[in-house]
Amino acid sequence: YGAGRVFIAGDAAHQMSPTGGLGMNTGIGDAVDLGWKLAAMLEGWAGARLLESYELERKPVATTSVLASSEVFQYETSLPTDPTITDDSPDGERARGRLAEALKGRRGAGNERLHESVKLGYRYEGSPVICPEREMAMAKRETFQQLCRSGARAPHAWISEGRSTLDLFGDGFVLLRFGKNSVAGNKIVDAAAARGVPLTVHDINDGEIAELYERELVLVRPDGHVAWGGDVCPDDALALIDQVRGAVTP
Repeated sequence: YGAGRVFIAGDAAHQMSPTGGLGMNTGIGDAVDLGWKLAAMLEGWAGARLLESYELERKPVATTSVLASSEVFQYETSLPTDPTITDDSPDGERARGRLAEALKGRRGAGNERLHESVKLGYRYEGSPVICPEREMAMAKRETFQQLCRSGARAPHAWISEGRSTLDLFGDGFVLLRFGKNSVAGNKIVDAAAARGVPLTVHDINDGEIAELYERELVLVRPDGHVAWGGDVCPDDALALIDQVRGAVTP
């Protein structure tokens, strides 16, 4: 997905069948991931490994999307075709019957393959700029379920009328605080300031949202993906900030 100072995204990095419309989803996801990392480099607070994480995060997403689109294309082109299918005639009725039987016999294929988990449920597992959790594996499911896990999209919840948690993300890192301790997370704030990393703190006093996010402290990246979560600050907050900005070497 890149070499030196040159990076590719969208159709330049992955081409897929138009069936399902995943090309635009995947391309925009590339741009969002790469965009904030390039901005961090230009602003001077990115570590040397931050841009390296772009391909590591986005290529698995593209692979899943390409496979899903290909399966749908193969399914749709394998369906029986008959030029008489629209005719108001016995031949047309038989052609429609054959197509109906083919559709019934292939449940689980076709557009059912393009479930919301493919579009929204991916997670940047194994990324060097994501802090791993013990429960790394997320079950593959067709019904998308919002889960606050490192590398996954930070869950959407309405904070007030017309304002979502997602509206908090996009301009630097965000530290969400759900506990009653007003100084919780201060070490993370200080560490971010020491490294020049833009960070905003939001206190959310809503039990349902706190239950959805599962942790008292959640650090969210500019692209809306969870970088870290915990109930207390890590002992070495500088190490946390260095990891999420790509400054930790393996």
